[in-house]
Amino acid sequence: MTKVKIDFTSRIIQGKESETFKKQAQGNLTDSEGAVRVSYLEDNQIPVKILIRENNVIIRRGTDKNNYSQLHFIVGERMNCRYIAQGYQMDLQSTTKFIKFFPKNDGSRELQIEYDLYSGLYLIGNYTVTLIFT
Repeated sequence: MTKVKIDFTSRIIQGKESETFKKQAQGNLTDSEGAVRVSYLEDNQIPVKILIRENNVIIRRGTDKNNYSQLHFIVGERMNCRYIAQGYQMDLQSTTKFIKFFPKNDGSRELQIEYDLYSGLYLIGNYTVTLIFT
């Protein structure tokens, strides 16, 4: 397990509106048997776990059974995702355009995911997520 600094950027486009969020956190990175696992606390309180495999990423945010989200990304496939807020469940699907996970020249690693999120047939938005592990 390696301690890492995480720089997180998320860009959301919904219709004609867009918003960008940036956050930083300290976390742990474990690299073993073809999978990279990252864990950290978002805003020093919400646990986030990321499992990264080649063209396959799962992000789980929160641990409370009444308040969490789980997103699954596989390039070119429509994957089931789930948001639960205050006990109410919203089933969603992601279609992933690309996943890139690569080492950078400065020794850090970068994860980029671009995906669309759907509720049934309706497009909720287009998302781009970038995480840099230093």
